[in-house]
Amino acid sequence: MQYSEWLRRQHKMIIKTLSIFFLSTSAFFSCIYLVKQTYDYKNYFSITDRLKVEIEELSFHSNVLIEEVQYFRNQLTLREIAQKNLGMRAPSKKEKFLIFKTKS
Repeated sequence: MQYSEWLRRQHKMIIKTLSIFFLSTSAFFSCIYLVKQTYDYKNYFSITDRLKVEIEELSFHSNVLIEEVQYFRNQLTLREIAQKNLGMRAPSKKEKFLIFKTKS
């Protein structure tokens, strides 16, 4: 009976040791996974922040381009109305005068 009791104790000791080893290993890998997730979160957060800044810059440039297109469209419309409705035309080279302002 002593030998069988000794075997049971050894069996319990092995089970406890394996349980502690398994729990320690799983805790270690969980910590590593948590660190990786934190790194990925910070990395993606910085990427999204940089993309937000880029979106703002592109939106600003887009608005500037839209204003320029509207300005030129208005200029073309004015020229069209002046030529068709008012009978205006662009001056020839002989009709152009250059005026220079002298410094006083």
